[in-house]
Amino acid sequence: MKVLWLNINASYSHTCLSIPALHAQISSSVADKTEWKVITGTINREFSFYLKDIIEFNPSLILATSWLFNHDYLLTLLTKTAALLKNRQIILGGPEYLGDNENYLRTNTFVTAVFRGEGEDIFSEFIDRISDGRIWNTLPGFCYIDKEGNYKDNGIAQVLNFADLKAPESSDLFDWNKPFVQLETSRGCFNRCSFCISGKERKIDNISIQSIKERLDVIRERRVKEVRILDRTFNANSKRAKKVLLLFKEYWPDICFHLEIHPSLLDDHIKETLKILPEGLLHIEAGMQSLDENVIAECRRSGTAESSFRGLVFLTECKNFEVHTDLIAGLPGYSYSKLIEDVSRLTVVNPDEIQLELLKLLPGTHLRETASERGIIFSSEPPYEVLKTDDITYHQLNQCVILSKILDTYFNGGILKASFRNLVAENSVFLEKFISHCEFCNFDFSSSSDKKALFLLDFCYNNFEEYKIHLIQDWIMSGLPHNKGAGKMLKLWKFGEKPENPLLIDSQRDLTYKYFEINNRRYWFSFNKYVNSYKPISNFMELL
Repeated sequence: MKVLWLNINASYSHTCLSIPALHAQISSSVADKTEWKVITGTINREFSFYLKDIIEFNPSLILATSWLFNHDYLLTLLTKTAALLKNRQIILGGPEYLGDNENYLRTNTFVTAVFRGEGEDIFSEFIDRISDGRIWNTLPGFCYIDKEGNYKDNGIAQVLNFADLKAPESSDLFDWNKPFVQLETSRGCFNRCSFCISGKERKIDNISIQSIKERLDVIRERRVKEVRILDRTFNANSKRAKKVLLLFKEYWPDICFHLEIHPSLLDDHIKETLKILPEGLLHIEAGMQSLDENVIAECRRSGTAESSFRGLVFLTECKNFEVHTDLIAGLPGYSYSKLIEDVSRLTVVNPDEIQLELLKLLPGTHLRETASERGIIFSSEPPYEVLKTDDITYHQLNQCVILSKILDTYFNGGILKASFRNLVAENSVFLEKFISHCEFCNFDFSSSSDKKALFLLDFCYNNFEEYKIHLIQDWIMSGLPHNKGAGKMLKLWKFGEKPENPLLIDSQRDLTYKYFEINNRRYWFSFNKYVNSYKPISNFMELL
């Protein structure tokens, strides 16, 4: 039997771990019955790119994982595939099918079945049965329409012993050509966050420290430089987390690790361990979601907003790893004004990145199931974003989208970041005014860095003139062009000319000097004319 797996992702760097995770569990006798092919690509390619290879392979069975960012593209591709290949079965799995699937199957009749849950335990038997023409759809997890037109739902499949599974890296279908690999050291989550697909009951299963080490040895042998840990809450078990962190340290500098930490659960053992790790070993995601205690309680998230905030402050003060954090607009009880306050607080703390997203009501989550009683209106199509709630209007959510782009540009992207942080920290009205200005001007955030810097500069010159000197300095220190914006303030100093140059080094002829004068002060800068001639290597201020 020919089996095709469509590995369609949002970007080149990503791949679908379920392919090798499931394939690794197939017994050798079952493997002998099948011929496998994986077609890999992104949602940005023309459909014809894939259809040609699909038709040439002519599979009997097509498998694919569907999630909110590839769902629509994958569905269109499969619709075309089904029209061209008649004698085939199409079975889909993934987060898209964690809810009720009857309407989906009745609408997309070319889909044979969908699978809900964890498939490793039943996958080998499933392939064995379907390749022999035996009944397979009675296995746990499958949802389908039977021959009489009745919807059948076999519940949610769950792996009984996660630690006993064969590692995905042992599969011939594991893709070693990506810039990073994903590693699941535990499955399940003690948190019951109502917006998360892991918010339903499931015990936490861990693989042993020795197993993690053996798998990392293989990954290092393959010269992979980055490992992304998929554990929902890495520090759920503090003692184990400490051991794993110390294990990670053994692989520095060959491998760096990307993981998610719950900042509310940072005890002294974890803190002391984090402090001694080498710089660059970790990239930490510290989920906040909201700094409002009522919102956190409504979402059934463990810990408090304040303890999470204190944990985030600790993480940002460590300085030996990057820290990214996030907020979710549209959560129940989360108002627009409170979200603006939270962004301001996070900006002051200064993590490496602040991500602001709209709430997505994913299939199978508690919030989606209770949306109507909570006054949450959301899109029925992927990515299922919230449209309005009892606490935030549609227009305010659109303003949150603008705020997200502002953060990506001026905070995460570093364009005039020092000025942006000061403006947010010292002016309670700045963010809302700037959001409204971006909305009124319909500003294009895809424009060049220079244009984005000019846009903020012009806005501040007209509305926050007291920051003019700081903005000019920030423009120059950031290495932005000298023939635009604040760069036009600079005057070239020539050797032998007045005024006297306090930065002058007679022996270094590869340097140029510029200055500007404002408010009875003169600001000097030196530049290396051969290495980034726009970015200063020293500066000085003198009173006139």
